[in-house]
Amino acid sequence: MIQRPDRHTKRNRRQSGTVILELGLMLLPTFAIIFGFLDVGFAIFTWNTLQNAAREGTRYAITMQSSCVTCSQTATIKTQTEQWALGFVTSTATSTTGVDTPYIQVDFYSPSSLTALTGATANEPGNVVEVSIRNYPYKWMFPFSGTMASPFYATPSSNLKLNVYSADVLGGTGLTARPPI
Repeated sequence: MIQRPDRHTKRNRRQSGTVILELGLMLLPTFAIIFGFLDVGFAIFTWNTLQNAAREGTRYAITMQSSCVTCSQTATIKTQTEQWALGFVTSTATSTTGVDTPYIQVDFYSPSSLTALTGATANEPGNVVEVSIRNYPYKWMFPFSGTMASPFYATPSSNLKLNVYSADVLGGTGLTARPPI
């Protein structure tokens, strides 16, 4: 008696190969979308954290506080901003673009002409203080937007630079003398 191959067995083998192919074709775009959402979400979280740190630095500045007697007010504003930045930036970090400027910057402006002020009278009550975090390079977690020539990204780079600003008018000195700049 000759046994014929079962038609259902052949069909099942073909279908299992099709299922694996379909699974492969569906998982790649699904994971790309999921990781894309994670990456964009973390970029928004980073921007929001840096913006909040700049706001807190400005709030600290307008109250004319200083954490130590011999420290300058600018240094204590930078330190306060750094504490709220959750470790993303430091008050002594420099930009990686070759420009030797700190990420956290504190500038004072004249309220009438908005010209930059320097010197001992820059932090007088009524002047405008601006706390900013500039040129923060965001590094993507998942390299979807890079080239395929360098798939392992030994030196990850990003064209996305985050800049956040916060400004307000300096308040009065309160009960203590005005801290140095």
